[in-house]
Amino acid sequence: MERNSVGLRATVGRVLGLLGVICAVVGIFVLNGISIEFPGIMLGGLGYYFCLTGRDRMGQTLGIVAAALNAISIGVSGLEGPPQ
Repeated sequence: MERNSVGLRATVGRVLGLLGVICAVVGIFVLNGISIEFPGIMLGGLGYYFCLTGRDRMGQTLGIVAAALNAISIGVSGLEGPPQ
């Protein structure tokens, strides 16, 4: 029983991390503010947490990458766009 819940946590964590990466990619190409990057950082963090509790290294890495890409996306949108 415990083994299935660990696998489920890892799957949920990977999906959340992937959604965070998608938010980062969309945020880089859409320069209308930084509103999509904040949910991306939260999704990446939640994905990291679920994979941490599920003991899934690849999912943890995906969560960290999602949060980092969203932070980079915030910086890129701030540099390329006009001051708000």
